Amino acid sequence: MARYEHIHEVWSDKSPRKAVAAVWKAAQAKGWIVVNDNDLSGLVPEEAGIVEVKSIGICRPETARVLVGEESLTALCMPCNVLIFRRGQRTCITALKPTEVLPKVFPDLGSRLREVNREIDRELQEILEAAGGTSGRSG
Repeated sequence: MARYEHIHEVWSDKSPRKAVAAVWKAAQAKGWIVVNDNDLSGLVPEEAGIVEVKSIGICRPETARVLVGEESLTALCMPCNVLIFRRGQRTCITALKPTEVLPKVFPDLGSRLREVNREIDRELQEILEAAGGTSGRSG
């Protein structure tokens, strides 16, 4: 179960490096592109208990164009960032839920855009679950 209602969270036995590769593969299989891939490990203090922190920006251009075409400032929320980190013996693959975040930032999005947002949210969850593999559990 996710600790926060506004995020997707999948836990896996994969190493962070393997989880990164799995996110790349799962995103591309869904027609998404990887925009960036960053190692943030040096930014997190050791006492936080989190190691090997990676951030991957992924985007589905067709759906992004719809959102940006309607409200250009939605580009501030792009790409979807996937955070991967190791805590103890498990790796967490997590991302903000677009259906939770975008309406708070852009409350005037119409029903058409809400449907696009739900599609992005669903596919993002599927990407995370596929990347987590059989040992993943989502929240």
